[in-house]
Amino acid sequence: QYLEQTPRTLDRVALLLPLTGRLAPAGKAVRDGYLAAYYQARRTGTAPAELVIIDSDRYNSANEAYQEAVTRGAKLVVGPLSKSAVADLATTPGRTVPVLALNQVDGELPPSASALVQFSLAPEDEAHQIAELAFGSGARRALILRPEGAWGNKMDKALRENWQALGGSTADISSFTGQDDYSAGVKAGLGIAASEQRRLQVRDMLATNVEFTPRRRQDLDVVFMLARNGPEARALKPLLAFLYACALPVYATSSAYSGVPDARDKDLNDLNLVDLPWLMGSNPELQNAIAADKDNRYPRLNALGADAYRLQSRFVQFQAGPDALLKGDTGLLTMNPQLQIQRELDAARFDGAQLRAAR
Repeated sequence: QYLEQTPRTLDRVALLLPLTGRLAPAGKAVRDGYLAAYYQARRTGTAPAELVIIDSDRYNSANEAYQEAVTRGAKLVVGPLSKSAVADLATTPGRTVPVLALNQVDGELPPSASALVQFSLAPEDEAHQIAELAFGSGARRALILRPEGAWGNKMDKALRENWQALGGSTADISSFTGQDDYSAGVKAGLGIAASEQRRLQVRDMLATNVEFTPRRRQDLDVVFMLARNGPEARALKPLLAFLYACALPVYATSSAYSGVPDARDKDLNDLNLVDLPWLMGSNPELQNAIAADKDNRYPRLNALGADAYRLQSRFVQFQAGPDALLKGDTGLLTMNPQLQIQRELDAARFDGAQLRAAR
């Protein structure tokens, strides 16, 4: 069931974000989204009587900043933002005021007297969803292109777990470290390198040059392209077409797109992905309110802030169980038994260098 439309109000809420230091741009983007939703609610009389904004970077630890919020009378704390700060707060005993944390930590949290709900833009949720989209479109045998390193390991694991659970199989996994070996990684995954090796063998056997067009392997019907960022995606997607894989559907997570329109994204045309409803125009009133004041470089964090306000407003109802749903700007939101908010994003596709909702 969807949550009731009229939220309950809280007397005082503390917004705990890094507003100075290295994470200040991210913290301010979350704050801007939150405040846009907060002032929208004030016009309808449903906002908290008082909002306290605390710069977490001005304290020695997340726990110190949290205690400041409690001292100032907060009945709910929204934040902190970084994974390390959430971990610090999550393992602090004796929390008396519930927390809506804006990141997610690994593993189970120790018991506490008050709830700590974790809400983040976890990319693993997206890896699960692109597996479902590809399988739903009829794909069964995949090539996974992934970067080396911790992020690639995490995304590859999340993707393959769901892909195999659905009934899909993985023909190959090809890794790359950076732009110097994009071509080698794609060639290896598509079997182009093996095809070229066969040409050399035939040439040596016949002792003469032969006309030859490399062929990609024919046992694939989908490519999962786990690009870490827009430039990486814009390099990999054309490579796939150049190396004879233009007919294969390609799926990616939202990390393939910066969130800011760019003419260079024409290189992503026909790419399938999942992304936030916010980037498909789900809340133009809030987006216009934010864009009126500044050049917006972090639209996804604006959406995180806006949905943090929505979740805060329905905090009690949302803890009722997994049947509670909230249509947000970061996706369709539910909560699992570990008090982690999970997101179902919108299917999207690049067309004419623009991200568009999939039809």
